[in-house]
Amino acid sequence: MKIDTMDLLAHFSNVLLLVSYSVRDILWLRWFAVAAAITVMPYYVVRPEILWPPLVWGVVFMLINLYQIARVYAERRPVVLSPDEQALYDLGFQAMRPREFVSLAMIGEWINAAPGDQPLTENVQVSSICVATQGTLRLSNEGKELAIVHPGHVIGTALALTGNRSTVTASFVGAGRYIRWPLSSLRVFLDKRPDLRDIMQRLVSNDLAKKLEAMMAHV
Repeated sequence: MKIDTMDLLAHFSNVLLLVSYSVRDILWLRWFAVAAAITVMPYYVVRPEILWPPLVWGVVFMLINLYQIARVYAERRPVVLSPDEQALYDLGFQAMRPREFVSLAMIGEWINAAPGDQPLTENVQVSSICVATQGTLRLSNEGKELAIVHPGHVIGTALALTGNRSTVTASFVGAGRYIRWPLSSLRVFLDKRPDLRDIMQRLVSNDLAKKLEAMMAHV
């Protein structure tokens, strides 16, 4: 029995598809699917009448797979943090993968603080949470110093959760730098990323425990 060359291409294309179903890595799966689509195209073209429907759909599926391949490569690229992001990451966000952390940092605003600047003001509604990467802050109530907060602590979390006005003022002792996340933006972000919500809750719980220890030591 004589086997036509085009038939061999069709068989080989299906072998590639079979291999694609057996691999675990999504990237290799898509590459084998693209190779299978390219291999079978001559079978549709070199005929007395071109088989347009499978040819067109083969091109569509190939383009979709190529787009997804590009996305996978983009997601797997090493993440390079800026100096500010690296400092913040090292201060307590290691529980997040770098790419997740970058997406969180991107919705925040970096601010240079002068001595006396107040990310948190007594009797004012809390609209954002902050983390200082440089400089220390003084927590006070009615002018009485409660604690000194060092870089890495989250400012405003407990009050943001309750929705109450701030009972303390957090002011920079000297010059500093911090990142500020508006609550509205942070809620939208975490609603879309429930996997990060659990990580953030653990970070907040650990931070509150550290603040309590600092206040007890300050008494």
